[in-house]
Formats: sequence, C-alpha cells, structure tokens
Amino acid sequence: MPARFLMSATRTVLFLLLLAGGSKALFASDVSDTASDTPAGNPDPAEVFAQQGDITLTQQELDGSFSAIPEAQRLAFIRDGGKVDQLVAALLKRKAVAADAERADFENDPLVAARVRLAAQKELAEAWLEHVVSTAPEADFEALAREDYLVNRERYKSEEFVDVSHILIGTNDRSEEEAKRLATSLHGWLEKDPARFDELVEKYSDDPETSDTQGRYPEVGRGQTVKAFERAAFALQEPGAMSQPVKTQHGYHIIRLNGRSGGEIPPFEEVSEQAIERARYEYLEGYRQRYLQSLLQEPIVIPDGAVEIMAKRYFGEDLKGAPGPVQ
Repeated sequence: MPARFLMSATRTVLFLLLLAGGSKALFASDVSDTASDTPAGNPDPAEVFAQQGDITLTQQELDGSFSAIPEAQRLAFIRDGGKVDQLVAALLKRKAVAADAERADFENDPLVAARVRLAAQKELAEAWLEHVVSTAPEADFEALAREDYLVNRERYKSEEFVDVSHILIGTNDRSEEEAKRLATSLHGWLEKDPARFDELVEKYSDDPETSDTQGRYPEVGRGQTVKAFERAAFALQEPGAMSQPVKTQHGYHIIRLNGRSGGEIPPFEEVSEQAIERARYEYLEGYRQRYLQSLLQEPIVIPDGAVEIMAKRYFGEDLKGAPGPVQ
C-alpha cells in the first residue's frame, strides 16, 4: 500500500486510539519489547507503520521519534495528522538517504563515523537526562508554590497598565529644534493651566489618531510603545501628572497620566495553577542541574600542544590565520 494511503488511513485510527487513552502505551518504558525478532530489513508486518519503495518505517522507530517531542506537546502533535504525515515523510526520506550512504560504505569514513558516534551520544545523553529527571524524588509542589508566593510576591503581580493622553509635536514638517521649542512652550502653558491639555491636543498634536482618540490611550502596557515614551509614562505617579517633553523618533511628546490599573498581587488561589507549574519546573530543573554538576566536577584539561595540533589541521603549518594564542 502506498505510504500516502497508509498515513491517511492511520491518522483517524491513531486519533481515536489517543482519545480512548491508548497514548500511554505508545511511550511505556517497555515499548522496545514489541520489536520484531525478524532479521533486519525484513520487519514483522505488524511492526510496519509506513513504506516507501523498499524503505520501511517501523512502529518502534516512529515511537522513538515521538518520544523526542517534549511530553507537554506530544499528544497535540500526534493529534495533528498533518504534522504526523510530515514527520513520517521526513523519516522515510532520511532512511532512504542513509540506506544509499550505507550501500556506498560511507559510514566507515573516519569523519563520518565520528559524526555518527557524536549524534548517537547526543541522543543517548538527552534521553538519559529525561529519564534522570523523570525519576526525581517526589515533592510537594503546592507547598513549594505557596512558599515561593510568600517570598517572591512580585513574580505574581498582574500586568500593569497606564491610561495616558499625549500631545505629539512631530518633526516631519518642522525641524527638531522647532519641535522642541514648541513642545517646551506648550509644557510651560500647561504648568500654569493644566485644564488646557485637551484644547492643546486638538490644536497642536500631530498624532494621526488624535481625531479618533483625542490623544488618549486608555490601556498601555509595557512593551507596547517606544522605550522613551514607556519610561516617561510609567514614571508618572498621580492622575493628572504630566511629563516634560519626551523625545522619540516621532518627535516630542507631552504625556499626561489619567490613571493606572493592574499591578496587583492576586490571592494565591487565583494563581495557584501557575505557581504550582512554576514550582514543578524549577524543582526539576534544579534537580537536572545538580545531577550534571555531580558529573562535571573535574576541570576541563587540554593537554599541551593539543590546540596547536588542531589548528594546524585547519590552517596548515603557517598559523597566521589561526585564532588565539596559537598564532
């Protein structure tokens, strides 16, 4: 059966299997026990997932590829039939190219063999690290989350917004010096009579949105405006406070604070899910780092002359083009 038909037929079956709760079995630790004992290149038909010509992709090989996907994203990936089809096609293509290389005995080239060993070590190390982290001692993540909530309360503060209005004196139709002079004059008028702000917006502002917004932006969060504008807007503390003229690439702004919202620390119950997930991640990442540190306590030692030997392989006996102290 052609691979495209096989993939289309299995997409629905796979999805239904996942909905029925069969996904756990796909990635059980003993999945390799299902491998066929038949000779290499002639797998048990029950183990075949897809074929393209004489290239075969087995169920176990597909499971191995799926297992490399982060667990939190795995089921969503498998449920997306298009992504599964793309993965299967990519695996078959890779196997076809590798088979061609093997027929040419290319894997016995010393450099290629070294690359293959390094790739195998990388996959083995990553899989082993996942296993080590998955077997970390159990922890009370809710208790850890509550402790973090009490100690690092700022982490849980809701996003802060400012409600601001501004007058923009642009530099498209005037020089920067003229714009600065006009903005400074307007600011002086407003210091004497803040109530004139809306009048001056209508008369002088070059913000193209002024006709619709009257210069007001009621919910500005961090990262939504240019940095200079953001710094000045969030530095205003009391409603009615106004900034000095602020220079940006658009011209000079006079910013008035109308109000603030957000920036509050909600009760733990409202952020418990987020806090517990963060506690779990930080606990497991800490466990991972401690494990790595336990393996990597010895210093890195490069024997005398090793760097020069390496450099000469690439730059020849004349090391003028080589980096660092080997020159």
